[in-house]
Amino acid sequence: MNNTGKIPVTILTGFLGAGKTTLLNNIITKYSAKKFAVIENEFGEIGIDGGLIVGNIESMYELSNGCICCNLSEGLTNTLNNLLTSKYQFDNLLIETTGIADPSGVIDNFMAYEEIYKKFIVDSVICLADAQTYEESAEEQPEVHRQLAVADIIILNKIEDVTPEYGEHIKKLIRSVNPTAKLYCTSHAKIDNIDILDTFAYSPENVEKLVVDFKNATPLKFDMMDFNDNAPSFAANPKNKHNDAFHHSIVSEGFTVQGDMDEKMFVEWLQGVLQYNSASVFRVKGIISFAGRNKKYILQSVRQYFFIEEGGDWKDDEQRYSKIVFIGKKLNREAIEDYLQSFVI
Repeated sequence: MNNTGKIPVTILTGFLGAGKTTLLNNIITKYSAKKFAVIENEFGEIGIDGGLIVGNIESMYELSNGCICCNLSEGLTNTLNNLLTSKYQFDNLLIETTGIADPSGVIDNFMAYEEIYKKFIVDSVICLADAQTYEESAEEQPEVHRQLAVADIIILNKIEDVTPEYGEHIKKLIRSVNPTAKLYCTSHAKIDNIDILDTFAYSPENVEKLVVDFKNATPLKFDMMDFNDNAPSFAANPKNKHNDAFHHSIVSEGFTVQGDMDEKMFVEWLQGVLQYNSASVFRVKGIISFAGRNKKYILQSVRQYFFIEEGGDWKDDEQRYSKIVFIGKKLNREAIEDYLQSFVI
């Protein structure tokens, strides 16, 4: 367990053939002092990946004939409950999703169910991308970009099989989908010099640092508007040509608002946005300054679920602000800007 008293969870995702099982084995080998529980998810009636896991893993669960991102109430939740009631003591939980999974559904489990949230904490989501096939897969399979969009760590694997120039091209494409994740290049998913575990990507401190450092954040227009109780539609804006050259619709948008925001208005708006736009808003991270509060508040969301936690104190001489990063599909930057600015008191 980490300093929260919860068991950290590492979720491995990536499209078919990217090297997830190889990475899983490399993690177990590198962190040999830890006691792991492993959940392997396979799509099909006969599972074989579990037999490919190295090391002495006393608690191995193999979920076949279904994708756990689509079967939250049954396979995964039952398995987590079995783990909690078993006699096996473990330090970390590793979950390898299927190559066609949208990992946000897996993350939901650890945010939506109180009993699970009390015992587990998501340490990070790691996405593997195949340097050779990334571009082709991303064109044909929308899951590829969804996997990248929610990742905290992205590993561009099989980098030795492409030219340096093409490798830089792929890194640029990946950065256009998720500029906030840490990006590493590997051969054979080797992670000897990469910190994979205990990264605490979901901790308030790390989210605060990530959002502050986000280079795309720009000051908002100071156009005031009346608050609308109806959730806004984040349909594609014809004026937004961001990333058109990369032939995909997932974008990241960063915003900075100076001053304090009305807490009630912001939270109600965010609830509506995530409820009615969960298919297009994949991830939100932010630092929020609420009027009348001395703490910075750290926002995180995956699909329709979000939580806001206390961060550090605002300094007496510090100019207060809110910084928020949205990652999603065809986000309407102008609409988000106007709404955020309308909450400033």
